[in-house]
Amino acid sequence: MNAPAKVFFVFLFMNFRMEAAFCQQAFRGSFMMSFTFSPEQTKKSDSLWWNIDQGKMALEIQDEMKKKGVSKRVLFDPADSTWTMGLEFSKVKQGTRIHAASMFKDSTEENKIRVKSSGKKRIIAGHTCHEVLTQSDTYSSVIWVTDDFNFNLCRLYKMLAHCGMMGSQVGKGDWFLWKQKKGMILEVVSRKNSSGESCTLTITQLKEGVINSSFFSFAGYKISDIPEGQHCGPVAEEK
Repeated sequence: MNAPAKVFFVFLFMNFRMEAAFCQQAFRGSFMMSFTFSPEQTKKSDSLWWNIDQGKMALEIQDEMKKKGVSKRVLFDPADSTWTMGLEFSKVKQGTRIHAASMFKDSTEENKIRVKSSGKKRIIAGHTCHEVLTQSDTYSSVIWVTDDFNFNLCRLYKMLAHCGMMGSQVGKGDWFLWKQKKGMILEVVSRKNSSGESCTLTITQLKEGVINSSFFSFAGYKISDIPEGQHCGPVAEEK
């Protein structure tokens, strides 16, 4: 092989490695999402156990009711932009389905935030992460992102905050207005500029490919539908 051919081969190999690094597959698996609030950084909210599969996102709330045998689950299906929220206890299975396409658009109009990478790196749960800083007039946030997986947590967080459906579990902030393009966020510390109050979000027990399929099924549930609309609209007749 002559010298130009060698150079061309090396270029192709390097280009392939670069494409492989940036063309990640969407994350499929499960993880725990937890929150801690300050000023003392000791107050914790209920954690959320997530399962992600083929675009669908399902969670179960890990709270005191869970310990008593009450399952509270939520499923988001991007195919029809519906949230289905279910409550199961003993033989009782009831749920509500919200058609949220226009609501999601209405509730996620974005204010501008300033974003920069600090160049700092840190190992979280065995994954190399880089630091991203966001700043607005109201909040300052520190975000740690790994390139080992590809999952848009910003988009998910917008949907959680939408219509107040997860208000008690989701902390305040505006870091999720960042137009995240690749990678997966493993930790966020969001601080309110005026008071110093903060919320720390952490992703733990990250299990690629490990999914609880029961999270995605509401078979046997009595589901009530809420029509699409910015304020969730009136409850339709049960089906």
